[in-house]
Amino acid sequence: MNQINQTLNLFAPAKLNLNLKVLNKDKDNFHFINSHICFLKLCDFIELKTYNRTLIVQDKKNSHFLLKKETILNKTLTLFKNHFNWKKDFKVTLIKKIPVGAGLGGGSADSASLLLGLRKLYNQQHSYKIKIKDLLQIGTRIGSDVPACIYSRSLIASGKGEKISICKTPNHKKLLIIFPNIRLSTKTIFQNFDLKNYKNKHVNFLKNIEINNSLLQTACYIEPKIEKVLSLLKSLDNIKNYGMTGSGSAFFAIFENLSDLKIALTTIKFKCDNNWYIWYGEKKEFGFNRFLY
Repeated sequence: MNQINQTLNLFAPAKLNLNLKVLNKDKDNFHFINSHICFLKLCDFIELKTYNRTLIVQDKKNSHFLLKKETILNKTLTLFKNHFNWKKDFKVTLIKKIPVGAGLGGGSADSASLLLGLRKLYNQQHSYKIKIKDLLQIGTRIGSDVPACIYSRSLIASGKGEKISICKTPNHKKLLIIFPNIRLSTKTIFQNFDLKNYKNKHVNFLKNIEINNSLLQTACYIEPKIEKVLSLLKSLDNIKNYGMTGSGSAFFAIFENLSDLKIALTTIKFKCDNNWYIWYGEKKEFGFNRFLY
């Protein structure tokens, strides 16, 4: 690779919380969680290149969603450079395909992929080789979903998101994502969640994985419009599982085959609002390889 002008193209996969159990708080008022997570073929894209100054921009022409202000990539770059005392400057260009404020972990995915890209470039130039555990240490300081997004494969996240256990999720299922274009603040949802008043109403199973989300009740209370998505999913034929991912407002549905999904999609498109975002595809086990060549 050219040492004068180094460029990496990275993809950042969306996360899907098949379940999310919110537990008690610690002394700092942060919730403990337990969540089965898989990752989708829905991705953001990042170009990372050495530059004469630090610059982070969004490619608005090719993005499906626009950020009012970008903060997480700037924070990631700053923390990485400070942690390893690296004086290098970069231009980071983001193409945003993952809905913002949907519970699909787009910002965390971007941060995780940028960390992996920076690690690759750093390790090419230094005798000390950055390990994945070093990235996880930085990731926990950026956001609770970043450690999981560094792995980007089927896993169980627990603690405050920093404890990762690799697991398996069923293959060959067809996944449908519906985002009603309502942005929910993760911070606001957690602040309004009350474990004492939580009622476990919506539960179904994907083999041995419980599909349930502790935050669904709170999300519907804060934004009642998202209940329209839930009601629509309940009405679909041949649907195997459905639920809300993360803190919402995106929902997912799981089908055995593509033909069943497309039949359901016809109904959804007839009943949905015009501004809803719909994606369908499969999960993928990415691991640490996030590079396009």
